[in-house]
Amino acid sequence: MFARIFTKEEADALLPEIQRVLSQMRQARKELSEVQARLPEARGLERRNLEEEARFLLGSLEADARYLASLGVFLKDLDRGLVDFPARVGGEVVFLCWQEGEPEVAHYHPLAGGFAERRPLKGETNGLLPQASRPGETRPGA
Repeated sequence: MFARIFTKEEADALLPEIQRVLSQMRQARKELSEVQARLPEARGLERRNLEEEARFLLGSLEADARYLASLGVFLKDLDRGLVDFPARVGGEVVFLCWQEGEPEVAHYHPLAGGFAERRPLKGETNGLLPQASRPGETRPGA
């Protein structure tokens, strides 16, 4: 179902990298918006340069989104910094749910649910199975 199933500790360990990528994506999106605002009035070489810059920024955003996906995480909302990590809680596959600004991954929600259905992990961490005890599931590079 998922390329990777996370433990809380694995998800927490990725937070600095996720924050870096989210910041990079927001900066690229801001720059893209500025470029797009200048395009209608640009002519000639200036227009070509702006179009090339817009293509580069779009490519950068797409590459960052693919990178996050390659880590096994799901970017749900760039503005809010909302990211989901597939995990198991109490034997059920769920999403660990983290929002930028939170110091650690401390919530989860059902796969079919969303942010509104977040529940605290407090008391549920024993249900987060270590990677080695999940037969048939592999991690990239393992």
